[in-house]
Amino acid sequence: MEHRIMTNVGTFLPRLMATLCLGLFVSAVAFDTLEPQKTFASDLRQAVWYGFQFGLPVLVGGICLVGKRLSAMVGVLYGTIGLALDIATFVQSMTSGTDSLHFVGLVILTTFFNFLLIVVGGRQALSI
Repeated sequence: MEHRIMTNVGTFLPRLMATLCLGLFVSAVAFDTLEPQKTFASDLRQAVWYGFQFGLPVLVGGICLVGKRLSAMVGVLYGTIGLALDIATFVQSMTSGTDSLHFVGLVILTTFFNFLLIVVGGRQALSI
């Protein structure tokens, strides 16, 4: 019976990490709709930017579903970088005062998702 409980917990954390990455993907879509249209110097730069903005959270979420220690650490690394960027964006937004409340709310939401990704990924990496 105890082994079955550990198995359920073992599959819960990777799914939670993938769900958090899905939340980051949805937030990226929301950011893209709130911000004015970007102009890119080339189609390649546009593809790289959109791949980074939308594809990376989906890729990291898929890697997190593997459920191994290395996949958990990939989630922690992605969450750490994302959290640092979110904090920098939040500080810049607060000091300039030009961003809307919707934008600031989304930054706070992604900050929370990235923080939880670090916590859950760290817990998974330490429990494997």
